[in-house]
Amino acid sequence: MTLSFSKGSRGFTLVELLVVIAIIGILVALLLPALSSVREAARLTQCKSNLKQIGLASLQYAEARKHYPTGRDNTKQYSVSWAFRLLPYMGEESTFDSFDKDFRVDEEENAIAMRTPVVTFICPTRGNFIANRNFDNDDAAPEVTGVAAGGDYAACPGAEILYGANGDTLNLASAGAIHTNSRVRPSQVTDGASRTVMIGQRHGFDLAPDPAVEPWKQAWQLGDTAFFSGDNPDAIFATLTQGLPQEKEAGTAHMDSWFGGPHPDSTPFVYLDGHVLAISNDTPAQELAPLGSIGDGVGDDAS
Repeated sequence: MTLSFSKGSRGFTLVELLVVIAIIGILVALLLPALSSVREAARLTQCKSNLKQIGLASLQYAEARKHYPTGRDNTKQYSVSWAFRLLPYMGEESTFDSFDKDFRVDEEENAIAMRTPVVTFICPTRGNFIANRNFDNDDAAPEVTGVAAGGDYAACPGAEILYGANGDTLNLASAGAIHTNSRVRPSQVTDGASRTVMIGQRHGFDLAPDPAVEPWKQAWQLGDTAFFSGDNPDAIFATLTQGLPQEKEAGTAHMDSWFGGPHPDSTPFVYLDGHVLAISNDTPAQELAPLGSIGDGVGDDAS
């Protein structure tokens, strides 16, 4: 049997092959941003789910204790944060029970309590799940570094980051539900639980080396230090009075921590009634600020 081939039969020319490769490259370039958007949308959904769980734990705490979680009970190295107080309501009883109040938070006796990461407190976009934060040392250089559990969420203490630290009498117009030495009862939230922010995503980013600032001080200023400890307010509190960071400010650290985060365009929050809302970063600060206080008569949902 004899096989014959048509004279017109031929393979791809180099030009045709290059055109096909170029088309494939264009299609990939078009698809990658879409895939990236899908991934980020999934991360934002997970972040909102984290806040939902944190909010439910806070409401269970409030039902059991008759007040919302205390933000922190003092300002020194023996204090624990609101996040640590929620652990028994998040399935982390053994971590909570291991804490010994007779020792500083950075001592080995409290290693399990302070150095065990809890994934629900970590934003999936930032994804820093390991215990690698420093312990604060009364605003001085830390004695123990790179071992503390971290967190990416902050409670709103009200109009000021240090509200309650000076023995303030509760002022409904400027207090948040969770602040230093707080014991706010649900009945004291006169703005309504559905119109008052409880906890949200804290502004954070991975630090770039700065020869002019010591690394520990950079982390301290940003609030990226031990999350279950109560001594650094910037690690556990944030205010709404500054607004939410825009893209141009995404790498800016502030002495007073603010809300924000790595998600494009919006920042997720859980309110005192447990519902979760992603608020647009374009929302003016004067509209955001009333959401943080429990009784100024102005609070409302923002989106």
